[in-house]
Amino acid sequence: MRFLVQTLLVIVIALGLGSWSAAYVLDRFESADTLVVGAWHADRTAGAPDADPYSKARLARSGHLGLGLGEGVAFQARTDSQGRELRRECTYRLEGAYPPARIATLAAYDFGGRLIAPGEGRPDRLVSLDWMREDDNSAIVRISSQAQPGNWLPLVGDGGFVLAITFYDSPISTDSGAAPIAMPLIVRTGCLVDG
Repeated sequence: MRFLVQTLLVIVIALGLGSWSAAYVLDRFESADTLVVGAWHADRTAGAPDADPYSKARLARSGHLGLGLGEGVAFQARTDSQGRELRRECTYRLEGAYPPARIATLAAYDFGGRLIAPGEGRPDRLVSLDWMREDDNSAIVRISSQAQPGNWLPLVGDGGFVLAITFYDSPISTDSGAAPIAMPLIVRTGCLVDG
């Protein structure tokens, strides 16, 4: 009986530690093909057949369809440009250059990968074709739970979030897109509660 209890204990510990270590690696480590530009991170090969197993596992766990190599690339940011966690209680401004792309979408997700619904009558994502542009063709986008002028991505609730911008039909989504990439800065402009 003692042998059976010890065997079951070893199995439970092995399964628990194995599951924990796999989740830890998937949450914390990035693949060798990860593009990092400031606060933005993207795995260009996540949807490719030869993607590394960790990229495939992250994609499977999120339940999202990955873009194939050459179709586009999705960048995510969990922090602003100063390294502070993105919070729904705060207001942010995206400013600066964007990579060339036929179209781009911007959305906010919770840490579980679920789209943050902005409330009735508001779009859940912004599409670059609809952005108001400055005279130099740049676009400033504001992310906030409070109404903002111009291009505004509304947030609801409180807590952290992940900002995702996807570029479709862009040179950075192919192997030849190895040139320096310009991504917008994520500037915190204020918070409802200091933090």
